[in-house]
Amino acid sequence: MSDKNTTQERFDELYITSSEIQQELKVNRSAILYARRRGMLPEPIVVRGSRSFIWERERARPYIDAWALSLASRRGELA
Repeated sequence: MSDKNTTQERFDELYITSSEIQQELKVNRSAILYARRRGMLPEPIVVRGSRSFIWERERARPYIDAWALSLASRRGELA
């Protein structure tokens, strides 16, 4: 395996991107920004020179899980 793949795998283990959160929760970028302002996500790592945010996966997971539960409830997906 190349160093590039190893580096990407390590990044994926440690961090989650706003795009990944959007896909997982089926929300748009505006929802991510709103959640961030409302404290529904921890403070992100802001990637300089871009509008990208990343989070430490382990730290963000409880927030994402709580948000997913709230969304499922509002969407009528809970039995």
